[in-house]
Amino acid sequence: MGLSVKVYKLGNKRPSNTFKQKLLLKMYSAPILNRVKWVKQALYKEFHLPLSTSISKGFYCSAPNIEVGEHTGLGNLYIRAVGKVTIGRNCSFSYNNMILTGTHDFSDFSTVIAKPVTIGDNVWVTSNVTILPGVTIGSNTVIGAGSVVTRDIPSGVFAAGNSCKVIKQIDFKK
Repeated sequence: MGLSVKVYKLGNKRPSNTFKQKLLLKMYSAPILNRVKWVKQALYKEFHLPLSTSISKGFYCSAPNIEVGEHTGLGNLYIRAVGKVTIGRNCSFSYNNMILTGTHDFSDFSTVIAKPVTIGDNVWVTSNVTILPGVTIGSNTVIGAGSVVTRDIPSGVFAAGNSCKVIKQIDFKK
């Protein structure tokens, strides 16, 4: 296993949200409270999000183990951040997407293996996409609706499917 892979045995503490982070996520999901400036600012500070980031009320992250670039829209996104999640600049996530960084050891289901997920700059992840542990998505790439990303996707492509594969090269203009 690579250097960035972490193994959590039964009883080991895994990354998770503090009470304050859980409360802020819950408050932000309320229709009225997500418009309150201090709620948004506190949430962004707790999760180390740039102020240029936009999130929808359905955003959830299981731990502040994320790094997000400027001008990224996170949409209705569920992030299970047992491992590090890095998202570049100018990315867009549409609705009902998931980023998962943890999986279980097949020989011992109580053991969680965390692998980082890295997403480059200028990436559009359309709707209902699941990104699995250990995946890297290159810059200037579009991931098609309903895709399950199980392996690395290079830069400058449109990729889709289950499992996700390159469909064609694109000249991505953003």
